[in-house]
Amino acid sequence: MTLSLQRRRRTSAAGSGSWTPRQWAALVCVLAGYVVGTLTTSGTAIALPTIATELRAGPAGMQWFVTGYLLAATCLVLVAGALGDRYGRRLVLRISSILYTAGMVGAALAQDIVSLDAARILSGVGSAGLMACGAAVLASSFDGVDRVRAFALCGTAGGIGMAFGPTAAGWIVAQAGWRGTFVVLAAVSVLMVVSTYLIEESRAAQPRRLDVGGAVLLAIGLSLLLLGISTGTGSGFTVVVVGELVAACLVLAAFVVRCLRVAEPLLDLALVKNRQVAGWLLASVMGPVGLAGFTVYLPTYLLTVRGVEAGPAGTWMLAFTVPIFVTPMLASRWVTRGGSPARAVALALGLMSAGLFALAALATNPAAWAILVPTALLGVASGTLTGLCDAQLMSRAGSEHVGMMSGLLNTVRTGVTSIVLAVFGGGLAVAIGRAVGGGEAADRLATGDVSGLDPKLAVSGFGSGWAAVVGVNGVVIALVAVVFVMLLRGRRRAA
Repeated sequence: MTLSLQRRRRTSAAGSGSWTPRQWAALVCVLAGYVVGTLTTSGTAIALPTIATELRAGPAGMQWFVTGYLLAATCLVLVAGALGDRYGRRLVLRISSILYTAGMVGAALAQDIVSLDAARILSGVGSAGLMACGAAVLASSFDGVDRVRAFALCGTAGGIGMAFGPTAAGWIVAQAGWRGTFVVLAAVSVLMVVSTYLIEESRAAQPRRLDVGGAVLLAIGLSLLLLGISTGTGSGFTVVVVGELVAACLVLAAFVVRCLRVAEPLLDLALVKNRQVAGWLLASVMGPVGLAGFTVYLPTYLLTVRGVEAGPAGTWMLAFTVPIFVTPMLASRWVTRGGSPARAVALALGLMSAGLFALAALATNPAAWAILVPTALLGVASGTLTGLCDAQLMSRAGSEHVGMMSGLLNTVRTGVTSIVLAVFGGGLAVAIGRAVGGGEAADRLATGDVSGLDPKLAVSGFGSGWAAVVGVNGVVIALVAVVFVMLLRGRRRAA
C-alpha cells in the first residue's frame, strides 16, 4: 500500500506527459485571453499620449480610460465566477469573449473620450468573465504538475503580450494611429470566441444560487471607493469625496456582513481563513498590481523625460517585457524539480522592491542603463510571480470552489489594480504640480503632452513626480514581501 501510494505521488509529480485535445483547446483559449489582456494593458499604454492629444482629453478622461475597464471587471468578476459554476464555465467564457470583442471594436470607432471610455467599460464587462472562467477552466482541466505547467505557459503568454505588445503597438500607432491598436486587439480576441466551441463544459456539482444582493452591494461599494479615490487624488479630498469614501466603506462592510450571514453568499469568506491561502492570495494580487502604475505610465515617462516617441518606446520596454516572457517557465521548471515556490516568490518580491527603488533614485539620470537595468530586474521579478503564484493559489481550491477562488483572486486583483492606478495617476499629477507650480503645464505633463514646453521643465517636473510615486510603490512591495513571509512561516509553525 505504501509503495502504491508512493507511485501515485511520483506520477502526479511528474505529470501525465500528454494532454488531450480538449485540454489543449482550454489552454489555447486561456492563452489567447492572457495575450489579449496584456496587450490591452501594455499595448494601449503606448497610445495614451496620442489619444489624449487627438481627443483633447484631460487627466480625468484619461484616468477613466485606464480605470473604467478595471472597475467594470472588478464589479462583475465574482458574479461571472458564480454564473460559470452554475450555468457552465464554457458558456460564460463564450459570452464574455464576445462582449470583449465588441468593446474593442467600439474603442476603435470612438470619436470622443466619453465613447472611448464607454467602449473600454464594455470590454471590462467581458474581461470579468474571461478572468473568472478562464482560470477556472484551466484549473479544472489540469491537475498537479500539469496545472503548474499550464499556468506557467499562461505567464509566458502574458510575457509575449508584454514583450511584443508595446513594440507592436508603437509600430501600429506610428503607421495606422491608435485606432489600429484596438482593431488588432479585436482580431486577436476573435480567437477566444472560436476556441470556446472546442472546450469541454464544466460546472459545479452543487452550484450555488446567485447572490444578487451581494453583487449589488459589491458593485456599489467598489464604484464609490474608486470614484472617491480618483476624485480625491485629482482635485483634493473635499466633503463630497470624504462622503463617497465613507459610503464605500459602509457598503463594503455591509457586503462582508451579508457574506457571513447568508447561506449561499457571493463570496465564501472561509476561503481566506487559511493563512497559506491568504499569503498566496496576497502574492498573486501584488505581483501584477505592484507594477500596474509603472507599466501604464512608463511610456509617458519615456516620452516626457527621455524624449522617446511611441514607436521606439516599445523597444525600450523590451528590457521589462522580455524577462517576463522567459522567467515563468524557468520558475515553474525549478519548482517541479523540488525548489521551494515560497522562497522564489519572496525573493521576487524583494527584487521588485529593489528595482522600484532604483528607478526612483535614477529617475532623471540621462544614462540608458539607469532605466534599462532596473526595468529588467522588474521584468524578472514579475515573470517569476506570474509563473508561480496563480497555480499555487488555485491548487488550494477544491473543485466545488474553483470558480469562487478564481473570482476572489481576480476581484481582489482588479479592485486593487483600480485603486493603485487611481492613486498612482492622481499622485503623479499632484507631485508634478508641486514640482512645476501647478497650472496648465502640470496638467499637460501628467498626460504626456510636452509640445511647446521647456524640455528642462518637462524632465524635472515629470521626473520628480515619477520618483515620488515609484518610491512609494517600492515601500509597499517591501511590506508585502514581509507579510507574505510571515503568513507562510506562521502556517508552518501551526503545522
